[in-house]
Amino acid sequence: MKQVHEKGLIASNKFLVAAIGALSIGAVFMLMTISSPKSPEISNLDSSLCPTMTEIRNSTSLQFHPVKIVAEPWRGEHNVYAIFALPLQYQEIYYRSALVVKGTDTHWYATITDGKKYGVTVPENSFLMVGFFRTRLALWYWLTGKFSDLQQPCNWTLHLFP
Repeated sequence: MKQVHEKGLIASNKFLVAAIGALSIGAVFMLMTISSPKSPEISNLDSSLCPTMTEIRNSTSLQFHPVKIVAEPWRGEHNVYAIFALPLQYQEIYYRSALVVKGTDTHWYATITDGKKYGVTVPENSFLMVGFFRTRLALWYWLTGKFSDLQQPCNWTLHLFP
């Protein structure tokens, strides 16, 4: 009888620890959601302020930095992305692009967007592209203290290969 009672206590303690852990994680995400400022729109970024990225070596790519970054992985999938404004003359070759985020060795895809869904208006003589970053990787950045890197425009570069 004593053994059954001890097993019951151990099981209830495990449940209690799991519940407290889940509530703690939920509280952290809620605090981040409430206290985090909305991702500011960055317009007219002077790309000369951004150092040249060397992730794509030996290439003659054109490099573009974002006009807007959203890094809110706690809101779920597809909430870590950058919007790029490119001159209209490159719209026919948009598919020859690669998105590089500093600190990763993966090249991400970018697609054309009208910007309405993302709250961005298309600048004159330009078209917009959106590139997404994996939510779980963004959460890893947050856990390892590198999350602020995702919020810096100079760390996102869209390479276009004419």
